[in-house]
Amino acid sequence: MIERVIIRNIGGIHEAELSFTPGLNVITGESGAGKSSVVRSLELLTGSRGGVKYIRAGESSGNVEAYFDGMTITRGILSTGRSRAKIDGENVGLSECAERVNGLVRIQSQFAQMELLEPSRQLAMIDACLPSETRTSSIPSFREIFDKASASTRELRAVKKRRAEIERKYANAREIFSLMKTARPEPGLEVRLEKELSDITHRISVRTRARESLDTLTGGLSENGLIGNAESCFESLYDFMGNDESDDVRRAVDVMYSAVKTAAGNLGSEEDDISLHDETEARLGALRRLKRLCEIQNEGDLASYCDEIYASLEWLEKSYTELEELSARSLEEKRRANALAMEIRRARHEAGEILAGRVNAVLSELAMSGITFSINFTGLQKLRRDGADDAEFILTDGSRSGRVEKIASGGELSRLLLALQLSLPDEWLPPTIIFDEVEAGLGGRAAVLSGLQLKKLSRKCQVILVTHEASIAALGDSHILIQRIDGESAMRNITGEERVREIARMLSGSPDMSEAQEHARILLEGKSGLTGQ
Repeated sequence: MIERVIIRNIGGIHEAELSFTPGLNVITGESGAGKSSVVRSLELLTGSRGGVKYIRAGESSGNVEAYFDGMTITRGILSTGRSRAKIDGENVGLSECAERVNGLVRIQSQFAQMELLEPSRQLAMIDACLPSETRTSSIPSFREIFDKASASTRELRAVKKRRAEIERKYANAREIFSLMKTARPEPGLEVRLEKELSDITHRISVRTRARESLDTLTGGLSENGLIGNAESCFESLYDFMGNDESDDVRRAVDVMYSAVKTAAGNLGSEEDDISLHDETEARLGALRRLKRLCEIQNEGDLASYCDEIYASLEWLEKSYTELEELSARSLEEKRRANALAMEIRRARHEAGEILAGRVNAVLSELAMSGITFSINFTGLQKLRRDGADDAEFILTDGSRSGRVEKIASGGELSRLLLALQLSLPDEWLPPTIIFDEVEAGLGGRAAVLSGLQLKKLSRKCQVILVTHEASIAALGDSHILIQRIDGESAMRNITGEERVREIARMLSGSPDMSEAQEHARILLEGKSGLTGQ
């Protein structure tokens, strides 16, 4: 519980110290005295990111220091917007500070009432009423298997997605492998093949022209060529030549014929060049097709890409077994999670009936006997980590029936939340609960009855209550008065006649009215009898 709080430069408070006791601690004071600043200070301890708006005007920083059983927690805020927190003098993160404090303190204001009735909080309250075996075994087991099933589902989805991507990306893998075998890519290959193909084409063209010229000279296989015709012409001229001249001509013709035969022999076969041309052209075509299919223009990267295809297809082949194992595991985990969820559902329905019965019993003591509290469960189509159900708190009042946050008035909601606090197991309650004017909207007998229930709650945990209701303030085990003196918020614990005067002020607006003082004494003197009812 909270033993002491020191506040510096928060809201309208320059510096103040509050001491709290076990039981019911009430904080009272006129409007504007600084009660809200106390609540804002306590909210800062629970992790509120109030920032500079909480700092007292004209100051550069604000600070709240709270002393719990054996622990000191400090929260400071600076005008620069920065914040700091300490536990037992050591700096800690704001989230760690909030986590520690929220395990010790719960602040319930009119705003916080709606938060307390969120679906997740409602389900948590029902779970607090579950049998110990369900809370400590079934729910943790369900969450463990649910997490495993979720992980298996994500893994299964990832495997299926990767398989689909590989199958789509490498749908033409067979053609790619065939082209890789033909192209045999290497850096600079396309340029080199283009030059080689050009050279081969030029050689074939030159040889073709030379072959045609040689056929013209020799006549080929069936006709006399130019050489044969020249020999016939010279034969006709030899008779008109001298022996020496004719011998010279014959030798010249023989030399020319021999040279032509030598040239014909040097031409060689065209088949080798044609074969090389076809092979080079096929390799170049395969390379270009491969680049288009793979969308890769760099020949050096094609080999790496092919290695990637090999590795991916190898994984694809192996993943069949993994896919089957994951599917079977996921199915089994979902089956087990569903079975546990159904077990928890049955227990929750029973716990909901028990909780509703307890709440209705308390509501009847809070002048709400005409209103019935119940819990509706809705089965989910898909399991969540908190089970297979949503829970809704329902109020029924004659013809009215609906979710509590939509149908209840402010006073009804305040009393319902108080009834829930009293109906839940003690372990649900934190060591300290802070109420900020939760009696708003109440008056007369309803306020008195609510005060008695707050008193009853204070036997289970420390209760700190900011209130404007005199009949409730009179029930306090400790009474802190906040006053505005010379522009400053001052606060102190009051007893005896000081307390009589404050209760009188709350009753009549004046601490000096004798009738109000008498009424205040009756309230204070009669509280022990009232709380014993």
